[in-house]
Amino acid sequence: MLFHKKTAAFLLSLLICASAPLYAAFADNETETAVTAEDTTEAQEEIKISGDFSYSLTTDNTARIEGCTSIEKNLVIPDTLDGFTVAELGPTAFGEKDDLPYETITIPASIDYISSANPFSVCNRLKEIKVDSANEDYIVENGVLYTKDKTQLICYPQMKTGTSFTVPEGVKIIGSAALYNLPLTEIKLPSTLEGINQFAVSYCDDLTSVDLSSTSLASIGDYGFAYCSSLSDVKLPDTLMEISGGAFAGCTSLTDITFPDNLEHIGQHAFTNTGLTKVYIPSSVSSIEYSAFGYSINNAGEEVMDSSFIIVGEIGSAAYTYATDSDTDYEYQNDFQFRTPEQDEEMKYMDNLTMQSFGEFQYAEIEGGVAIIYCSSVDPVITVPSEIDGIKVTEIYPAAFSENKAEEIIFSEGITTIRKMAFMNCTKLKNITLPQSVTLIEDNIFDGCESLESADLGGAVTIGSGVFNYCTKLKELKLSGNCTSIGVEDEDPFMYLSSLEKISVSDGDGAYSSKNGILYNKDKSVLVHYPKGITSKEYTVPDGVKTIGNDAFSGNYHLEEVDLSNVENIGISAFENCKKLSSVKLSKNLKKVGDGAFYDCVNLKKVRLRSSDTEIGIFAFGYFYDDTITNEDGTTGGNGLVEGFKLYTNKAKDDTGVEYAEKNNIEAVTDTVEIFGKNVRKTILWISGGGIAFLIAALIGSIAVKKSKARKSSSPVKKKSEKKNTNNSDETNEKEKENNEE
Repeated sequence: MLFHKKTAAFLLSLLICASAPLYAAFADNETETAVTAEDTTEAQEEIKISGDFSYSLTTDNTARIEGCTSIEKNLVIPDTLDGFTVAELGPTAFGEKDDLPYETITIPASIDYISSANPFSVCNRLKEIKVDSANEDYIVENGVLYTKDKTQLICYPQMKTGTSFTVPEGVKIIGSAALYNLPLTEIKLPSTLEGINQFAVSYCDDLTSVDLSSTSLASIGDYGFAYCSSLSDVKLPDTLMEISGGAFAGCTSLTDITFPDNLEHIGQHAFTNTGLTKVYIPSSVSSIEYSAFGYSINNAGEEVMDSSFIIVGEIGSAAYTYATDSDTDYEYQNDFQFRTPEQDEEMKYMDNLTMQSFGEFQYAEIEGGVAIIYCSSVDPVITVPSEIDGIKVTEIYPAAFSENKAEEIIFSEGITTIRKMAFMNCTKLKNITLPQSVTLIEDNIFDGCESLESADLGGAVTIGSGVFNYCTKLKELKLSGNCTSIGVEDEDPFMYLSSLEKISVSDGDGAYSSKNGILYNKDKSVLVHYPKGITSKEYTVPDGVKTIGNDAFSGNYHLEEVDLSNVENIGISAFENCKKLSSVKLSKNLKKVGDGAFYDCVNLKKVRLRSSDTEIGIFAFGYFYDDTITNEDGTTGGNGLVEGFKLYTNKAKDDTGVEYAEKNNIEAVTDTVEIFGKNVRKTILWISGGGIAFLIAALIGSIAVKKSKARKSSSPVKKKSEKKNTNNSDETNEKEKENNEE
C-alpha cells in the first residue's frame, strides 16, 4: 500500500494545497542517471550557514545545499561555500515554502548531483534555468534542465512562456515534478520515453490530452498525472505494465480510458476523483490496490464509494476480486457492479432499445420481429404470445424470465433465439419444451432451475455453456439432430447433471447422436457424455468408440467396472471422482490418457497399461483429493496418493508407465504379461517359446481336471480318502497360482 490507514486527510491536503512542497511525498526513485544517486553521497548531519545558503557536508567532504533565504529574483548558486566545493542540491535547496522570488536560477559547473525530489518544484515564479557550460552532468536547452546525456528531463520552469512543449527524442525519464503545475495545453512525448516519475506531469490544469501510445513507457509513477483537471483524453501504450498510486487522481474530466493488454498493476487511488463511471480491466492485471477506482473524496476529506460504478472484466480475474474486495485494516468493503465483456456489450445494446408493454410482458421491436424483454406474471403456467401487434415474437432476451416462479412456460413456433440466462433461477420450473424454430440457445439459460426434470431443446443448432448448471433433478434431455455445438469446446456440457438418466438426439445432419441414452458425436467415434443417472455397475464402451471426451464419466457414483478395450484416447478428467470404480481395462492401442483422467477414483487400486508408449497426463492415475493435507501457507487440502495403488507395465524401462510411476512415487510392477485377465511376471515363464504354451496347456488341463472332479463328486459312490486328496490337490494349485500372479 502507498499510504497509511488515514489517507483521506492527505489527499484533501493535496487538493487544497496544490502548490505545497512535494518533496515530502517523494520517495527517491533510483534510475541510471546522475539525479537519482542521492543515497550514494550521504550528507553529515550538521547544518552550516554561509550567507543566504545553509549546507551540510557529504562524506566526500563537499557541500550540499539544504536551504536558501535569498530574495533575489536571479539566484546564482555559488561553486564554493566556506571553502567547500558545492557539489549537490538537496531536496529543499531553495526552501520549503512556495511563492519564492526566483525567476532565474544559475547552476555552477561544480554541481554533480540534484536531488531526485526536484528542489525546483517550489519555485513557482521560475522562468529559466541556466547551467555553466563547463558542467559535466547537466545541460539546459531552451531554459529546460536535463541530465548531460539528455536521457532525463529534470525541470521545466513553471513560468516559462509558451503553451506547447515537445519533449526531445532520447529522453527516457521525466523526473519527479519535472512538468509540474504548468500552463501547457499540449505536451508531446518521445518514442524513447520509458518512465514517468512521481508528480511528473501533475497539476497541469490546462492540459486536455496526453498521447503515450507511441512511447516505450513501462510505468507511470505515483501521482504522475494527478489533478490535471482538464485532462479528458489519455492514450496508453502497449508497453505499459504499471500505473502507480494516485497516477490520475483528481483528473475530474477523465470519463473514459482504455488499458493495454500487458498492464499488470494498478495502484492505490490511481483513479480516485475522476469522471470515470465504468472501466474495462484486462485479465493481464494481477493486482488492483485499495480504492483504485470508484472512489471520491468529499469536502470533509472522507473517501466515498460509488456503488453504481461498473467494473468490466473476466470472471476470476483481479477485476472480479476488486469489485467485492474488503480489508479490515483499511476498513473498507467494495460493492461495485461487475460485468463480463459479453454482458457489458449486451447491456449497451439493451440500453438502446425502446421498451413497450403488452399485458404482463415488456417487449421491444427488433430487426425481424419482437423480443420479450421481461415477464412479470405470477401465474403457475405462462404462455408466451406468438405475436404482438401483428409482429412475430422471435427472441427471448437475457434474464427475461429470471427468478420467475412459473412451473411451466409454453412457447409457440417462430421463436428463433433464447438469450443468456433467460430462465435463470426459475426454481419451480419442472418441464420445458422449446419450439423447433429455435436455432440458438445462449449461455446459462436454465442455470439454477433446481426443480427442472425434463427439457426438450427444440431445434437448437447452437447451445451455449452452463445451460443446465445446478439443475440437479434433470433426468431427461432431448437434443435436435441438427445441433452442431454445445458449450465450450473440449468440455462436457452436462457434467453437473447428477440425476440425468437419458440423452436423446433426433435425426438430423448435426454433430451429435445418441444410443441407449448416451451422447456421442455423429459417427459414434467419440463418447461425449455418459449420464450419471445410469445405474449400471459395469459398462463396455462400444467397439467403434476411439475417444472418451473430457469429463465424460466424471462424478459417476454407480460404475464399478469399465472396459475400454478399443479406446485410443481418454480425455481430461474423463473418469474423475468415480468413487466406486475398481476395475478398468485399457486398450493395447491406447495413445493418450489426459490429465486427471482417473483422479479421485479411490477404489481403483491397480491399472494395467497394455502399451509401453502411452502418453500419460499429470495426476492421470493413483491420485485423490486429500482434505487432511496441510499446506505450507496453512491451508488444507491437496493431491494425495491412493494407498496401495499399483501400475502394471510390459517392460522395466523404456515404458511410459514406468516413467510415470517413478515420477509420482507410485509402485510399478514391471516385466509383466496379461494372461487370462491376470498380470503375470515374465520371470516365471520359461525362456523358450514352449513355456507359455506349456502354461496354457497346464491351465487348460487344470480346467479339464476340475470338470472331471466335478463329475466324480456328483457320483453317490465316493471314498473319503479320495475327497481328502482332492482338497489337498486344490489347495496346492491355488497356492501355486497365488505365487505366480501379482
